[in-house]
Amino acid sequence: MFEALWFKSVSKKKRSAGEAIFFILLVFISMFYSAGLLLRKLFYLTGIKKRARFNAKVICAGNMTVGGTGKTPFIEEMARRLLREEKSVLIVCKGYRREKKNAFDIVSDGTRILLKQRYAGDEAYMLARAVTKAKVIVADDKLRGIREGIEIFRPDYVLLDDGFQKRGDMADTNHVVLVDAINPAGFNRLFPAGMLREPFSEIKHADAVLLTNVNLVAPEKTEKIKEAILRFNKNLKIFESEHQPKLVYNVSTGEKFEPGFLNEKKAIVFSSIGSPAGFERTLKNLGLHILVGLRFKDHHRLSKNEMEAVMRLYDSTKAQLIVTTEKDEVKISKKHITENRIYALKIGMLIKNVKELEKRIRVTQ
Repeated sequence: MFEALWFKSVSKKKRSAGEAIFFILLVFISMFYSAGLLLRKLFYLTGIKKRARFNAKVICAGNMTVGGTGKTPFIEEMARRLLREEKSVLIVCKGYRREKKNAFDIVSDGTRILLKQRYAGDEAYMLARAVTKAKVIVADDKLRGIREGIEIFRPDYVLLDDGFQKRGDMADTNHVVLVDAINPAGFNRLFPAGMLREPFSEIKHADAVLLTNVNLVAPEKTEKIKEAILRFNKNLKIFESEHQPKLVYNVSTGEKFEPGFLNEKKAIVFSSIGSPAGFERTLKNLGLHILVGLRFKDHHRLSKNEMEAVMRLYDSTKAQLIVTTEKDEVKISKKHITENRIYALKIGMLIKNVKELEKRIRVTQ
């Protein structure tokens, strides 16, 4: 309820009286947030905060906005490419909204998954399951996670999920900033009055920028985003990518299908991700007819009652399927599913000029 009110307030140009009052409050709060960012920047510039150095090459996948931009499929793709070269890979995640066992936990040791999803968090569990030879850890303090992970596993590369805003804490780190082409600048306002985690101009500190979902917007919009980014750093290299449907699978049976399986079918769709619009556009591009699209807040785990409500909605419509994301699938309690009705879409990432991007971010600074 609160998140829906927040999104309406920050995204609308014309607001109701209640939304306008709430938005003014958000703008006021964002001023304090901005002051905190400036203070942190001052600490870095004056050397009060020292940068940590690590005994491994660190590649960070970050973003400028709250919400999803595609960091998880990007890390999966990079991990696969490094592993094909027989490099040892450690993936470090925060494990957002997980049920903590410890402040630092090993999700996978590269041979087996050691934590259930609820204790690992969505992204870390997905990555451990998708890239089985990678070591995956979760840590409340990412710097501590990198240090302890390196000490335990001695990797060649560390892939850090979401750390661009901590770049001042880390030396010799290569930062790839992912920008969602659908909503690149988070309404051009700092959180919570918008979705920006810091001023968009700070993207100039990235080592490379990766535009995601470029296939879901007009080419002219992609070019305008590039032009806006290059105003802050004309030497910044910008790459393009699209989220590529890999397969559809039945959540109960595990049976796998080509993405074309969804073509011309009618479905109830639900998701609790940072970019539900992008997911739904991808499904429509596959020919799926979305009868109802249910959007829950990011990282939400559907309760038994919510899942039953989805099932009732399915029964009351002419839907043939219920479709969700892989990120949501890992959170579904199978005991709440009474029939084989739910399917998940697995998404990969197709990166244009990926070898050039690899070369750029694997150079030791």
